[in-house]
Amino acid sequence: MSAILKFIRENHILALIEQAIAKKKSRLSLNGFEITEIPGLLYTCLEVEHLYLHKNKISVFPVEITLLINLTTLTLDYNNLSSLPTEIGNLKNLVNLNLSYNPLNVLIPEIGDLEKLEAFWCNRIGLKEIPKEIGKLTQLDTFGARGNELKTIPEEMTSLAKLRWLTLENNQIETLPDTMDRMTALVHCNLRNNRLEQFPSSILKCKELMFLQLNSNQISSVPANLDTSLVPGLEMIDLRSNPICELSHPEHALIKYTDEATTQTSDSNGSLASAMPSTSRVYGAQALALNATALRLPAAPEHQHPDPLVIEMDLDSSSVESSEDWENSVNSSVLDVQYQSEDDIDDNDIAQFFQAVGMVLPELSKYASMAC
Repeated sequence: MSAILKFIRENHILALIEQAIAKKKSRLSLNGFEITEIPGLLYTCLEVEHLYLHKNKISVFPVEITLLINLTTLTLDYNNLSSLPTEIGNLKNLVNLNLSYNPLNVLIPEIGDLEKLEAFWCNRIGLKEIPKEIGKLTQLDTFGARGNELKTIPEEMTSLAKLRWLTLENNQIETLPDTMDRMTALVHCNLRNNRLEQFPSSILKCKELMFLQLNSNQISSVPANLDTSLVPGLEMIDLRSNPICELSHPEHALIKYTDEATTQTSDSNGSLASAMPSTSRVYGAQALALNATALRLPAAPEHQHPDPLVIEMDLDSSSVESSEDWENSVNSSVLDVQYQSEDDIDDNDIAQFFQAVGMVLPELSKYASMAC
């Protein structure tokens, strides 16, 4: 039966490619077909602009793909790629590229030749360093490299003045360049679950910044000269699950605790008893450290930012995962190419599949007779 299904699948793939060629389609989706080797016919689809090959079993990035010079979107995530050809830099029109979940381990310098690239995902590819050539991607808007083995990022990357979404969570980042403020368009910066020991003050000079996620690092203090006045749109800094949460909180020139803190005690059965308000600011500070209540900064001038900035210092580890969904924001951790909307699906696709099956039924009878 597996041979029969494989036969049907391969013929269906060819039928989809032939249809794309005949109709000069700009979009071709071959995701989830368990493809191990891309059919050579695909490289004649010179009109295709959006090519989806994710969730297959492709182990070699065929150089021939670079002949499809009209490509603007290429998804190869969830395959078995172990290397990239230097010719990938020939895809000069590429806007969206997804290489996530492949055992690549390395990004070659030629990635920097993709001069029109706006969205680039390389999540969980075993990456130990980002090539400095990434600084050449001057149009880059979104970059995701979560779940790798990065310890820092190249200073050249901070020259990306159009980068708005940066997701580097679940790495081993210990330090950041002092020039992070050069990323003047940065809106969302996710550095969750790394090894940062110093609060990255330079990021707070990015005037468009709204959300800064620093939870689950090794940060033990907030800079004495912390100044958020240059970032009027800043909504939240997440510092949960850092050593700072385990320390007593001294008075800070800018930080003030919520007016009414609460403490929780356990009854004889170990269950949390009702919360008790604290009227003492010092006692309230201790309660905040122990019971995961948010810190608040004074509101910026009303015409800039009517609501107070929240610095989250929640100690409840169960809430860390849910914090991935940032309030009033798109979840940058899982931003991805929109593979295919319902409007993009050809009405004849299903009919074509059954037509392909009908065409190969005579051949399938051979398998049936052999099975008997």
